[in-house]
Amino acid sequence: MRVLALPTCPACGSATLRAFDVGDGERLQRCADCGTVSAIEYADPAEVYVDGYMFGQAGDFGLDVRAPAFQDYLRRVSDRRVRIVQRATGVRGGDWLDVGAGTGELLAAARARGWRVQGVEPERSAAEMSRARGLPVIVSELEGSGLPERSFDVVSAVHVLEHIPDSRRFLSTLARWARPGGHVVVEVPNFAAYQRRRLGSRWPHLRPREHLVHFTPATLAATARAAGLAPVAVRSPVYVGPPQDLAQALWDLGRPAGRLRRVLAPLSPAGPDGGAPRPGPLAWPLLRGLDRLYDAAGAGAVVLCVARAD
Repeated sequence: MRVLALPTCPACGSATLRAFDVGDGERLQRCADCGTVSAIEYADPAEVYVDGYMFGQAGDFGLDVRAPAFQDYLRRVSDRRVRIVQRATGVRGGDWLDVGAGTGELLAAARARGWRVQGVEPERSAAEMSRARGLPVIVSELEGSGLPERSFDVVSAVHVLEHIPDSRRFLSTLARWARPGGHVVVEVPNFAAYQRRRLGSRWPHLRPREHLVHFTPATLAATARAAGLAPVAVRSPVYVGPPQDLAQALWDLGRPAGRLRRVLAPLSPAGPDGGAPRPGPLAWPLLRGLDRLYDAAGAGAVVLCVARAD
């Protein structure tokens, strides 16, 4: 595998980077100028983002999103993303472009809420799965897609920016496809997440040599502004909810063991056919309450930034 160095900050371009250990010998670097955390080196994208990447067929990289329970989870989370965007912008319909559309869950959720949708996805097998769902997805990078610039009310990129070595340029590119007064929406893992602080090197979004940049709510908002965007909402949800079982919800909250688990266990009956315990009707409100607290504190699993493109 070819490995490339990351000698400058992806967010601001500074070369003043200070390495630090996140546990078990895993090292990252923090920009002394803007505070953004990034990888020291990364795998050649040509060897990572191959056909099958989203189906767990790219070696140590990617994951398989096709499991039915995971698809149910992605559909619910995608609908919540659309609702967050609609509340933040006050817009309930129009033209929505999803960049790095993957297998199409966000496009499907936006379409179900009345948006006209279009996707671009460079990974062919994922794009074909989206097309099989009746979604219009072009197999291409955005700049080679042939789609007209300044044509969309929302341009989104969900869990894409953390893979990009030049954050500002990528955000500026997204903005070129937004109409004046339209919005750019990006979501990334949250380096300030309670889960990340608790799990250290076991944090599932660390993904060495695959995730190049690690944002917090503050550094993502600052990077959006540096790219000429105006953030109107920066959220940090955890997205707990069905069909997660109790262990999955607690893992996402960074509380896989301890008092909270002991409190919720009696409120979480076994799943179908004696499967893993699932939060019951009394447990979910407690878990969602924690989700809201994490969101308010900027400590949720992800950072979702909605920004106006002028």
